[in-house]
Amino acid sequence: MEIRTFQSADEVAKEAAVYIADRIRENIEKKGHFTLAISGGRTPWEMIKELATEDLPWEKVFLFQVDERMAPDAHEDRNLTQLFKSISGTALVTRLNIFPMKANTDDPEDACEDYSETIHRITKNGKFDLIHLGIGIDGHTASLIPGDPVLDVEDQSVTVTGNPYQGRHRMTLTYPIINQAEKILWIITGEEKAEMLDRMLQADPSIPAGKVSQAHAIVLTEQSVAKSINI
Repeated sequence: MEIRTFQSADEVAKEAAVYIADRIRENIEKKGHFTLAISGGRTPWEMIKELATEDLPWEKVFLFQVDERMAPDAHEDRNLTQLFKSISGTALVTRLNIFPMKANTDDPEDACEDYSETIHRITKNGKFDLIHLGIGIDGHTASLIPGDPVLDVEDQSVTVTGNPYQGRHRMTLTYPIINQAEKILWIITGEEKAEMLDRMLQADPSIPAGKVSQAHAIVLTEQSVAKSINI
């Protein structure tokens, strides 16, 4: 796993945007389109703002969600709400192909199946070009939550957590589809994440993030985080 460190969270966001932009250009030149799944978080929303300033063929980019809280449309808890705030007023609003998780539904299982079918239809093979992930202070990533039945799902690409987490059930991509991505981009900022980053790098299976494949992964983090765990 490659690790790159930067002075601040803002710098991490900027460099993450550059990294994604470069992957978009490479993939569009090679095969004509780019598939991306993103997680939520303060630094990722800054990343999206930076990415929106890049001159790219956005019509050929297909954006999916890694996870989403089961909440009403436009609710502040929704990652989609924060995503649209980040790209408001940019070309991405009208040019980017966005595929939201249907997280306001009476039939979440059907919504998961529909989302999975859409992923496979757009990617052709169920393999994203890039998936962006973060990590929580409890070691969760996406909405793969410690102790939740979602961790054991092997026959679905998208599912719903078995228990509420921080007050809400969540839709999430599962290990099978995450682990076959061409690239996995970890964005980890904040010194409180240092312990879990260290355990993730050691592929500690006792935390959800530790079970994500490291074969094609890159970590962008702050120098202060890396220094605290001697990397």
